[in-house]
Amino acid sequence: MGKLSSSLMELFGIGANKAKKTNTVRTEFYRGHLLKRNIAHLENWSVDIADKCFVGKLEYIKMSVDQWCDNKVIVPPDYFEKNVKEHKENQTVEYKGFVIKNDTGKRNDWYATYRGRLMKGCRKKIEQAIDEIRERELAARD
Repeated sequence: MGKLSSSLMELFGIGANKAKKTNTVRTEFYRGHLLKRNIAHLENWSVDIADKCFVGKLEYIKMSVDQWCDNKVIVPPDYFEKNVKEHKENQTVEYKGFVIKNDTGKRNDWYATYRGRLMKGCRKKIEQAIDEIRERELAARD
């Protein structure tokens, strides 16, 4: 090979040993915002919302972006991280086509809606009321 071909090969990186990239930042787009992974702490991500930079776990960063996109309210990711207990205590049960929910985790704080009416109380009582509603509906059809 001549000087010209070797210099062209070197110029275009043909045949040269390619080293792996190190310290690259992983990025992701979410609802029009660029999320960047922190190299030092792999669980932390950062995002710029309204010229402010926020750092936190990816799920909480996405919640902050959601709040900004939906409501134009800046909620930092650490707010969601502190209040994660409240979100995990939410319980939802489907019973015979009805959705019964409990937001607080307390025994008597279950509720369901039927035709715009709210039923509140313990889960067992709401299930009994649903059974009665079903029986009345079946009786009305006959």
